[in-house]
Amino acid sequence: MRRSIAVQGGMVLVLGIALSACGGGGGTKAAGEQTLKVGVDSLPASQGNPFNSAVSPGVYTYAAIYDPLTFVDATGQVKPWLATEWKNTSDTTWNFTIRDGVTFSNGETLTAQGVADVANYLKQNPEVKQSVVANDLATIKSAKALDGKTVEFTTSVKDPVLPNKLTELLIPAPKALAEGGVKGIAAKPVGTGPFQVENWGGNKITFTAFEKSWRAPKAGGLEIQAMQDPASRLQALQSGQVDLITGVSPDQVDQMKGATQAEVSLGNQVMSLAFRTVKGKDPVDSPLTDKKVRQALNYAVNKQGIADNLLLGKAEPVGQGPTEKVVGHNPDVQAYPYDPAKAKALLAEAGHPNGFAMSADVVVGSFPADADIYQAVKQDLAKVGVNLTLNQMTFPNWMQRYTGNSWKTEAFGLSWNALPTMDPTRAMTNFTCLRAATFFCDKPTADHLSAALTNMDADKRAAQLRKVVAEMHENPPALYLVHQITIVGKSAGLEGAKDDNRFFRYDQMVKK
Repeated sequence: MRRSIAVQGGMVLVLGIALSACGGGGGTKAAGEQTLKVGVDSLPASQGNPFNSAVSPGVYTYAAIYDPLTFVDATGQVKPWLATEWKNTSDTTWNFTIRDGVTFSNGETLTAQGVADVANYLKQNPEVKQSVVANDLATIKSAKALDGKTVEFTTSVKDPVLPNKLTELLIPAPKALAEGGVKGIAAKPVGTGPFQVENWGGNKITFTAFEKSWRAPKAGGLEIQAMQDPASRLQALQSGQVDLITGVSPDQVDQMKGATQAEVSLGNQVMSLAFRTVKGKDPVDSPLTDKKVRQALNYAVNKQGIADNLLLGKAEPVGQGPTEKVVGHNPDVQAYPYDPAKAKALLAEAGHPNGFAMSADVVVGSFPADADIYQAVKQDLAKVGVNLTLNQMTFPNWMQRYTGNSWKTEAFGLSWNALPTMDPTRAMTNFTCLRAATFFCDKPTADHLSAALTNMDADKRAAQLRKVVAEMHENPPALYLVHQITIVGKSAGLEGAKDDNRFFRYDQMVKK
């Protein structure tokens, strides 16, 4: 049966929507001679390989080089990008129409066949088929060109949010990818974005304008430099060495006045400590296997105090994973109130009247004030008798333990990240027994989530997700903390520097 699905809750876009005012216009001669300078905490670990990351820090670099088929903005709307329209032609097939007149920086032309080749490479090539993006696009079975402009994606199961997911599929030049493999494209990235790499150094990338890009830039050059220390990034901004910085700390905002500005916004991630209650099918020996204990820890932490005192009063305490602009957010589910007395009562009912000791593996530097937030959690838990030991580790070590579920602690830091798709199901799946390396399992909730994953009716799917959210609040798989904030610093003279789901429109940036 054929069907077209309209936008509902930012999930799926109806056939026939055109992109308006997306291409960047050519700037004045003075603007064209400008070089934009950006300071980030780190460059992509896999250099120009667009398949190993779909979020920060890699996206800040890839947004200059590559384009996806679709783009999901901060409001959750799916917008045309390299694909101008799409329709769901059966339960497991989608047709995407490819934009005319798009070229890669090496002169290749964007075609439906090229898009199909990249998608199939991602699914079939041993170099990348276990990558982050390949895993996120696991429902794609194959892709083929129906004609010069139309590519058909076939999925292994019903996938109602495939258009959202394709915002993760950044398209490198297909022939360059086929000839050099992922190592070749990593060393010499070739995309359709507004800039092309001139030199990729150890901590700085220099770009030149790709004037034939379908979204040609106003500036003539771009530099993206890694500056790991937040203080160094701020100093570089204040001295005029850079025009834009990411990862601004809340305590730096008051220092940005006049010639520099801080833009604070609610992100689309929820910070939490994940509870580890199982390893595979086997329960672990931990007080956290008791629901009352997990609820008690949620009551024990003053989340409003964290938001007010550590996050500029801009963040919000939460009791669920999906944020307000994400499909499935349940407005009836509020944050656990700060109630130490109730926390102690629940601990006593669970057989821990004197509390207990636990540990958590965490990475700091990923969210604004995250180190201070973890310390606040530790202090609040101590007030109800729970002695929390925080083990700080590097992100690579954290990722190794996360991938293999090889934790030696009772909990670990894990965000509910709806980026870049603005769909919550990947994050929600991580906190259930649907995840291959399971650390928490509530079988009825997992079954309800599984049913929602393949529901092609947008309204019914959203209702199912809201039900799952309520269940995951009542039987919490995590200590829910706060809806985090994002802080970007920029020169007052920089125009067009909007952080849209951590995707910078470099083509629109220009200095006054």
